[in-house]
Amino acid sequence: MASLLALLIGGTLLYALYTIADFLTLHFYHPSRPLAAYKRKGTEPTYALITGSSAGIGLGLAQELVAQGFGVILLGHLPDELNEAKSTLERRTPGAAVRTVTMNAITATPEDLDTLALSLRPLRLSILINNVGGCPYHLPMRELSTMSCADIDRTINMNARFMSRLTALLLPQLTLPPSPGERSLIVNLSSSSHIGLPWLTIYSATKAYNLAFSAALSRELITHPATRHVDCIAITPGDVQSQSNTQAAVTNSPTWESYGRCVVRTLDNAVMRGLKVFVPYWFHDLSMRVVPWLSESVRQSTFTKVIGAKKAAWEAEATKTK
Repeated sequence: MASLLALLIGGTLLYALYTIADFLTLHFYHPSRPLAAYKRKGTEPTYALITGSSAGIGLGLAQELVAQGFGVILLGHLPDELNEAKSTLERRTPGAAVRTVTMNAITATPEDLDTLALSLRPLRLSILINNVGGCPYHLPMRELSTMSCADIDRTINMNARFMSRLTALLLPQLTLPPSPGERSLIVNLSSSSHIGLPWLTIYSATKAYNLAFSAALSRELITHPATRHVDCIAITPGDVQSQSNTQAAVTNSPTWESYGRCVVRTLDNAVMRGLKVFVPYWFHDLSMRVVPWLSESVRQSTFTKVIGAKKAAWEAEATKTK
């Protein structure tokens, strides 16, 4: 009995040490050349298409990818904001290959997406980042009963339908036979709201969809030799200070610039481990690992407090601007 107890204690300690070591290397060991496996050989730029990249996390990702030698295609719905983002990237990294595409993820038609996919064929595209998302209606935190059918459809279009259609259309290009050792990458941004947050019912549901979509596609790609070189992973951010997240941000949450840098520099570690879902920022990851251990009553009170504070802040801001 004593030997069995000692074995259990020893096994538990070893598992704890392994978990700690894995966590530390996942988040704090950075390769010298991030995402090098996704860079094509030759002098022509290798491109990453990033949706929703004229500001916020998308621009942060673009900024770091350009710094790592990738070309980027910025997709957004505001031409002036896109041009400003393009100028910023070119100023920060002289010689950067930066292109822009103006498209509204909410209203884009299948024909619009077909045209986009066709226009990208001449480029050496190896990375697709489905970043665009949000709550495209007045006051992001609202009771479901106050949302119109149009509000619901717009949220689903922005967060789920657009990324699904775009990914399907670009897969043939991403799966083109590469040179040995070269890979392609699909990154789908979800959100910690996938756990189900009050006043964000539809948004939470679409972000849970992002996770299932990514895991299913990843497992599908692995099944065939012709697509096995395409990696697919979901990213789950927590609170990030950005243009669209300005009210009651959680204390010490990363900025969009530091978050973009964090994602690019840690993705290799996540892919190497075969993760389907990855929480890049260490504090977000630590928080998400704690959630399953909490009772539902604690989850309810915590989520209500955090999202309730944001809801009140948005409502107060809306009252000021009336």
